Amino acid sequence: MFVRIWQFRVASDKADEFRRVYGPDGEWAALFAREIGFNGTELLQSATHPNIYLTIESWDSEGAWAAFLRAWGDDYATLDHRCEELTVSDGEIGTFMNTAAPLPSGE
Repeated sequence: MFVRIWQFRVASDKADEFRRVYGPDGEWAALFAREIGFNGTELLQSATHPNIYLTIESWDSEGAWAAFLRAWGDDYATLDHRCEELTVSDGEIGTFMNTAAPLPSGE
């Protein structure tokens, strides 16, 4: 599994629209779902800073993410540009791989 995590600071007056667009049934998820290797997205809101959100996108592999970009990169860029008005700032926290391998015995 390959995961991409982003953090967003959202303008207070745009929070409802942000949650609609970035939520698990939102426009981003619908766009990502065009690629067979997409597994879903989560939207998390900070418990202490209500204008801060995380998105967690799950893919079968880094290759599935790359295939999505090759096939749908222009649509990705268009939606990204349109969503700029919803946020004060955003940034990628990182990309992560599932480490499902068991630990050696004795650890």
